[in-house]
Parts: sequence; C-alpha cells; structure tokens
Amino acid sequence: MTEPTGGKQEALKIFRGLSASYDPVLDYGTLMQDRRWKAWVARKARLTRGSKVLDIGCGTCILEGRLRRDCLVVGVDLTEEMLRIAQARRPQTVDSLLRSDGEKLPFRDGIFDAVVSCYVVKYCETRILASEMARVLKLGGRLALYDFVRPRGSTWPFNAIYTYGGLRLFGKLLEVKGSSSAYTFAALPRIIAGSRWEEQLGHELSRSGFSGVERTLLSGGSAMGFVAVKQEANEKARRIGLAEVSGLANA
Repeated sequence: MTEPTGGKQEALKIFRGLSASYDPVLDYGTLMQDRRWKAWVARKARLTRGSKVLDIGCGTCILEGRLRRDCLVVGVDLTEEMLRIAQARRPQTVDSLLRSDGEKLPFRDGIFDAVVSCYVVKYCETRILASEMARVLKLGGRLALYDFVRPRGSTWPFNAIYTYGGLRLFGKLLEVKGSSSAYTFAALPRIIAGSRWEEQLGHELSRSGFSGVERTLLSGGSAMGFVAVKQEANEKARRIGLAEVSGLANA
C-alpha cells in the first residue's frame, strides 16, 4: 500500500510510537473507560455464530477478545508495529490481519456481516470512509464504531479539563522520561479539538445507504458511538422516492 497522507499520516505517527505500550496506555489514558466502550461495540454489532467481521484499525486486537468466539474477524490497521503485536496475540476469532487503509479497503463488495472500528474515524475523510464501509458490508449488515469527541454532555467540565489539560501534562511527563508515547498525548488534545467527525458522519452514512443511524455519547461525553445498518436496496429506493415526493409537495 502507498504511504498514508493527511490525517492518516498523523495517525501512523501516533500509533507507531504507542504500539509497544498501547494496551496499558489505553486503559490509563481513558481512565479505564475504553473497556466499557469496546463492550458497547461488541453488543451493538449484534454478531451471531459465523458472523464475518471487519475491524478497521484493529491495533493490537484488544476488541477481538471481547467479540463472540464463534465469529470470524479480519483486522486491518495502518501500523505494522501494532499488527506484529496482534499477530503474536492472535485471538481465536481472528482469521487474518492486513496492513490497510480504511479509505481503500482491499476487499470485494458485500462480504462482511459487520464492520467495527475504534479511534479511526477522526483521522479519515468521513465521506470516503462511510462509502467504503457500506461497500464491503452485506445488505442488512451492521456498523458499530466510536472515537473521541470534543467534551460535551453532563460531565463536560471534567472531560475538558482532562482532555485539554491532563493529557498534555501526561505527555510532558512522558517526554521528560524519553517515552515514545509522549507525542501521542501531546497531539491528541489538538486532534480532538480540531475534529468535527461526529457532525459529519451521520449524514455521510445516510448518503452511503445506511439506515437507523444512532449516535450515543459514551462515558458522559468524552467519546461518541455510532450504530447503523446497511439498508436493503429496494428500501433505499423507496426512501429516496418518498423524499422526492415530499420535496415536490413542499415546492
């Protein structure tokens, strides 16, 4: 694959430095909330026996340990270092691991029952990512993902202090220690503050053929989850037709 550019290049820089200590840093960096978020994804994906699942940004395959043991997972990630750790761990659900870009998935159309993803969407072009996820899903297939968002919700003051202050302080301490994870904590507050992915994704999912798009604030508002279903082709056409009729009636 060609070397990533833009937001994906930033992601590669972040995760290369983080790979060796990713699991504990993820726990401490999210105050143990990531475990709850991954359990949420596992529930919302509604996997059944034999489900074929694509994990975009699989990292070290933490999520795979929370999915059904009788499903089949294909994991893709930009970071070779992460994939090496995942390969060594290799949960029994994992069928294969590939280095790939979420905006250029190397799979034919309509082969997955579910797509899951953690911490990826803020680095991508939401239009392209939504289109690719829709392309590789079967009709009726489900999408479940989450990522950080700008602090909001009932606990936004605490979330803001932690996101824009605590993470930066953690990064400074790691920099003094010469840790390769320092850049991650220095960069994340800036990336989170500058991203509007959650404002765009719902619209792009609908445009790409998803229905029943749901948004859920996680842990009081430090992250947001999305769930959607790739609707049947005839249902999509029916909805478009109804929208056109409604538009004519209101003209």
